[in-house]
Amino acid sequence: MDLGMRSRTGRRAFLPALAAIITWLAPAAFSATLLVTNPEPAVCVTSEDAVFEYTWGTLRPQTGLFSFSPPGLPALAPVVHAPRSAGPGDLVRVLVTEDEELDSLSAQILDSRQHVMFQGVGFRPESASPGHWVVLVGISSEIPKGEYSLRVTAQAGARSVMFLSPVSVVERLFRFERIPLNTDLTTLRTEKDPRKTAEAKEMARVLTTPHADAIFEEGTILVPLAGARRTSGYGDRRKYVYADNSADYSVHEGLDIASPAGTPVPACGRGKVVLAGSRIMTGNTVIIEHLPGLFSIYFHLSEITVRPGDVVAEGDIIGKVGMTGLATGPHLHWEIQALGVPIDPVALASGPILDRDADFGDIGTAKDPKGGE
Repeated sequence: MDLGMRSRTGRRAFLPALAAIITWLAPAAFSATLLVTNPEPAVCVTSEDAVFEYTWGTLRPQTGLFSFSPPGLPALAPVVHAPRSAGPGDLVRVLVTEDEELDSLSAQILDSRQHVMFQGVGFRPESASPGHWVVLVGISSEIPKGEYSLRVTAQAGARSVMFLSPVSVVERLFRFERIPLNTDLTTLRTEKDPRKTAEAKEMARVLTTPHADAIFEEGTILVPLAGARRTSGYGDRRKYVYADNSADYSVHEGLDIASPAGTPVPACGRGKVVLAGSRIMTGNTVIIEHLPGLFSIYFHLSEITVRPGDVVAEGDIIGKVGMTGLATGPHLHWEIQALGVPIDPVALASGPILDRDADFGDIGTAKDPKGGE
């Protein structure tokens, strides 16, 4: 056991007792075995590329894979694939293989102060083989470019794993638009109302409550009302000009599609309706969960034709175009959120949410436990 004070990059030869673990990470090897006493006694084995500080039983991981287990129990040894870069509006896919049953799996994007900015929960896709897991993490359009960290954590009984890797967020430019509001719409947007506050809290709760059994759509979603004119895009920076010429600014979180009132609105993919009702700001609203924590949202409908609990297929009609709520004309506001973070819906619709061959084709034979795309 390494019990002294050191900061290292994990290049020491592994112990023979860990040979079985090495085959799970084939052909990567663990390079260090540490006795951790804080916060509670455990054995920690690290990946070959791990960087950490270790001081008298206290471990401070920086990058790499760290597997913790009570003395005498074999360590978990997952293979993790994750991107090294992402952009505003992206859906980050973290892919994990682990032969043993996991109790929980999650991933977070951290800032330089290690504060959680975005997160996702793990699930087993229907398209993948046993032992394959996925975590979906949304990246906001408002994130500044720079260096961030990805942290993946898994738990199986008393054993746990932590994986840390740097992630670069690249710059993306967005459109600016100016939207004048008449007196009625100015009042609607600015007037304080307890009902608006309650509705906002309820929507936030719905969009941050994943359901583990919501495995409905792994393929390519469709953009509703294909061919119709798109009047506003994802991430547009907006200036609302009120009736008294004062102004306020916001970010548009979805896609606005102009269409005549009464036009049928199809579901973008298979899923379960988790909200269907009237709201002050967004009018008649429908929310569908497609995968755990991945939701599509439909605002300003003139009519709703589904109820909470309904399972819909791609193309099923869930309502009709309208201009209820804060709307200057008949249109559909269509949005995708990943555990409460709006992501680019058009980019997501450009290919399958999960591609078995592309996403899982080589994950079982990864040469580097921290993967990369």
